[in-house]
Amino acid sequence: MIIKEKNTKEDNKGKNKNESHDNFWKRFNEKWLWFNIGGYILGTILFWWLFFIGIISLITTVFLTILNLLIIPMIYYLFNYFRMSKHQQLITKIVLVGFGGLGFGGILWFFLGYFLINSPWAPLQDLPPVLRGRLFLLLLVPSCGLAGYIMYRIGKKREWRPPSHLTN
Repeated sequence: MIIKEKNTKEDNKGKNKNESHDNFWKRFNEKWLWFNIGGYILGTILFWWLFFIGIISLITTVFLTILNLLIIPMIYYLFNYFRMSKHQQLITKIVLVGFGGLGFGGILWFFLGYFLINSPWAPLQDLPPVLRGRLFLLLLVPSCGLAGYIMYRIGKKREWRPPSHLTN
């Protein structure tokens, strides 16, 4: 009797989670305009704040503000398109290998650059600064390539299934 009640509670918990997930996307689709307006306002405030504290230039600020107007609706469209697309496997490959490789590759690049070039115990520490800078930049290509390969192996192991929260 107790085991049956626990199973019923777990089943209801899973159903409630799926229902709340579906309700979230339903509400989100009804209020997509407010999401776009809010994202544009937050992005614009962030870019102009970075300009006023002196981190980015005026041209970069204006460019990012205009680009922000295009990116927010595109992200919304891609999320909704992915949920209904017949090409989920291809999109998953592009996201995992491309964006995952770039994101993970950037992190890997900084760690490898520090441990191989910039740290006091690094083997390439004795090189002239110009050569060390060039090697540090050239290290970006193999870092992103290695990260892309790692993400490819992860995707292949999962058989390129998209994450369960993004499928219908």
